[in-house]
Order: sequence, then C-alpha cells, then structure tokens
Amino acid sequence: MRKINRFLTVLAVSAASFSTQAAILNSDNGHYYDLVTFADIGERLDWFGAKAFAENSSFNGNVGHLATLTSAAEDDFVWNNLGAEGYFLGAFDTSTLGQNGTWSHNSWQWVTGETFSYSNWLAGEPNHWQDGSDLTPNNEDYLVYGWKDRGAGVLRWNDTNEDSSYIDGGIKKYTAKGFVIEYEAATGNVPPKTVPVPGAFWLFSSVLVGFGLHKKKELFANS
Repeated sequence: MRKINRFLTVLAVSAASFSTQAAILNSDNGHYYDLVTFADIGERLDWFGAKAFAENSSFNGNVGHLATLTSAAEDDFVWNNLGAEGYFLGAFDTSTLGQNGTWSHNSWQWVTGETFSYSNWLAGEPNHWQDGSDLTPNNEDYLVYGWKDRGAGVLRWNDTNEDSSYIDGGIKKYTAKGFVIEYEAATGNVPPKTVPVPGAFWLFSSVLVGFGLHKKKELFANS
C-alpha cells in the first residue's frame, strides 16, 4: 500500500496535478519503482518538489526517494518496464559562477549519497545547455531521462534545469513528464543528501512560503 505524508498530500494538491501507476518490483534488488506523471503540464512539481514528495512517500513499508540508478541493470529495468522517458531522476550537480563569468560544474551526486560510479549519458551530455542565458532560466543541474525522439535508447540520460523548462519565442515551455520514485527498506545508514536550493526556486518554494516552511539552504533533509 502506498502512503504519503498528510502534509505532502495537501501540498501536492496545491502545487500540481498528477497520476501514479502501480509500483513495480525489481526482483534483482527487491526495490519497487513508481512512475508519477504530471496530468497537466501547467500544474507540476519541479525537481525539488518531486524530491520532497518522493521522500515523504512509502510503499509496503518501504521508504521512497527519487530513483537512483546505480547500475546498468537497474537503469535498464526502469527504462524498459516503466516507460520513463522524460521523467526526473534522483541525481544533481552544483554549479558555481566564477569571477570571470564562467560556470564551474561539480561532480554529480545521488540524493541518497550512494556512490555516483555508473552513468549513462546521451552523447554530448551533460552539456549544461545555455546555462545562465535567457534561453535556460536556471542551470541544468538535475538528472532526467532523455526522449526517444531525441535519440534516447541505450544511452538515455540528460541534464535539465530545476523545472525542466526552456524559453521558446518568449514563451516558457516544460519538458519533464513527471518523476520516478524508488522504494526500498530503510537502512538508517544512507540518509538522503541535502541539496543546495538555487535562488530561482520558482514554484515549490512559493507554496512552501505559504506554509512558512521554506529554507534557503536545504529542502526536506531527513534527520
């Protein structure tokens, strides 16, 4: 049975409309995976909202987090069984702007703190496309599955910005379809990573401010 923290339920209804499918068991690792789809492209969670929602969810006694794909076998399972192209995953990068105006991109990390030793980037990715420009409203520091019509197949990872948006003809458009939750038994030894919140924390932060719970430096870090 899937459970979601009551506060997050209210928050999610306020922030987005989406649907879920039945969680699928990966018999190789004993973890369950759930695909959460935005029902309305105009009402959605950004990567931080998806992270918070996932970490406040549980399924059959297993705790949730954005999916961390630490092996080719796990990556293939999620891609082939959930149809997850265009969905947020549980990895992030941090970008810093130097005094010379050049962006520096640090190493990618999983939200769980697991070692980031496996990757499956599309050719030319991660490219931090147009970071800091008018075309990309915020830096591409978050992991998302790519799209088949853009070449995703055996290679399938792409970097995107926090709300997976871009500017087209002066109009802000979104590409992420939803996010993947992974459920596993709580071990107590791998706490979710604290992720720095960028200044343009556009949608989810506005909801959190209304509840008086927004923090400048971290979001829903488990104690």
